[in-house]
Amino acid sequence: MSDANNPSEIPVQRAAGRVLKAVERTWPGFVSGAVDGRANELIDAGDHAGAAAVLEQGIERYGPGSVSQLLLAWCLHEADRQEEALTWTDRAVAEEPENADALWLRANVLFELERQEEAAATLWRAVELSPDNGQYHMRLASIQSEDADFADTRELVRKAVALAPDDAWVHQTAGRIYDHHLRHRLAQEHFERALALDPGSVGVRDDLAELLQTRGRFSAGVRLARESVAIAAAADPVDPDMIDESEDVYAGTLWRWPWRWYEWALRAPVVLNVADWVLPTPLPGSAVLAGAVVLGFAAAWTRSVAVLPAECRRDLVARGRRARFAGLAARLVLVLAGTAAMLVGEPSGLQHLGVLGVLVVAYAGWVWQARGNWSGGPDGE
Repeated sequence: MSDANNPSEIPVQRAAGRVLKAVERTWPGFVSGAVDGRANELIDAGDHAGAAAVLEQGIERYGPGSVSQLLLAWCLHEADRQEEALTWTDRAVAEEPENADALWLRANVLFELERQEEAAATLWRAVELSPDNGQYHMRLASIQSEDADFADTRELVRKAVALAPDDAWVHQTAGRIYDHHLRHRLAQEHFERALALDPGSVGVRDDLAELLQTRGRFSAGVRLARESVAIAAAADPVDPDMIDESEDVYAGTLWRWPWRWYEWALRAPVVLNVADWVLPTPLPGSAVLAGAVVLGFAAAWTRSVAVLPAECRRDLVARGRRARFAGLAARLVLVLAGTAAMLVGEPSGLQHLGVLGVLVVAYAGWVWQARGNWSGGPDGE
């Protein structure tokens, strides 16, 4: 499973258009009036904290009826002031209990407050009011994915995709859910569909980059993560958080590239050791097999390096990564040399058992280090 794809980290769909439409229905002229000033400018610039402050000032001056409670709740939610956002979403729901958008927003706030059961119950109410809304079904699937039976979650995911086949967020979230449940092929299909629908999405590219490395396409993951860094840097307006996140993902893919190749080098001798133990291959057949294994692995490794853009190759062995890259390359060569020696040397059954024990210890060490440093990437070195 790729690193960041825990359903608890599934991004909340930006509900700006839907919330503003709901506000317009409830408060005719509000969007073109009160929000048309400084608050509207701040919302367009992505400064939801500033917009919330403007709306709160309006309440102080003219009373709570002077602004939309739903819009204020949304700005507070986006500004990560969840407790206050919940207060205002409760007021919005109390004012309009049949407003599915208000229930949707309340569910997202509750989810951020880690009150999953209440969030799910609120979303079910929204689904009942808007049964054809694919985003509601997908958000419900994301909330339930950790605790509910996968079959139930899968049905919600399928229904959401059927209702909103051209929604990039729906496909991205479906990909994250499938990735969490180790359905990597399905996850890749949905991430690729999301990227086709929203080619400029940094988040989708990062998700797909990490998944590709999980599926053994190490260099493809690095390339895609590097593209995310370029897109984030060129965004207008510039989002420092998005830039930092994309750079972290890129650094993580560079960190994993030699680490995963070393893991693959450990897999081969485990299989070959058992096979040679059960069906011994005498010389010269064993020598031919050893040469084929070493040359095949070397060719695949070389090709993986060659397909990387020049900038990525430089970053792979840049200062701070060079020593680690060399160390893992040395381990890889040692494992391949040991594999060849094992095949040519025609060991006894007891010796095969000893080799298997050494490989198990080595792989256990890899797993232990991976668990300790996987999410940290370069920071864990």
